[in-house]
Amino acid sequence: MINNKKNNINNKNTPQKSKVSFVFPVIVILAYGIIFLLNKNLAYDSLIKTGHILIKIIPLLFLIFAMMVLMNLFVTTNKIKKHFGEQSGIKGWLYAILFGVVLGGPPYVFFPMLKEMKEKGLKNSYLAVFLYNRNVRVMFIPVMAYYFGWWYTIITTVLIIVFSVFSGIIMEKVTGSEKQSP
Repeated sequence: MINNKKNNINNKNTPQKSKVSFVFPVIVILAYGIIFLLNKNLAYDSLIKTGHILIKIIPLLFLIFAMMVLMNLFVTTNKIKKHFGEQSGIKGWLYAILFGVVLGGPPYVFFPMLKEMKEKGLKNSYLAVFLYNRNVRVMFIPVMAYYFGWWYTIITTVLIIVFSVFSGIIMEKVTGSEKQSP
């Protein structure tokens, strides 16, 4: 009886969710239609630029897809909980800092992967630390040191890392989604 109610609730939410997902594309198509009626050259230029952006994004979409496949194959819920869950301790903080600093690329590439990791047990605090430490770009440290000096670069990098931990602690307290250890 309870399962039936649960399934009915899920079934009710699914069509509504799919209706909402079509709102943005419909608005975009309407906007292009209006622009086409008002100024055909502007609409044509806009479509060409959109096509160029799409061509640039396609490799990132394949990268995201590959990361999701690899994650589903090799990263289990137990591994996430072990390294980034409630009992991970200092190791989880260090991994979150390290991965945030080392992994390059735009942050939106990691959002699907992080969502899946969160569903498998990644703590909000480690998620915040990872995202915060994306501001430390290893490849830019020599350039930053060239323009601002080594002391400035080192102090800024250390402060970003230290405050990322504070950000993670605050996130853990604010969201309250993690269980408190006894």
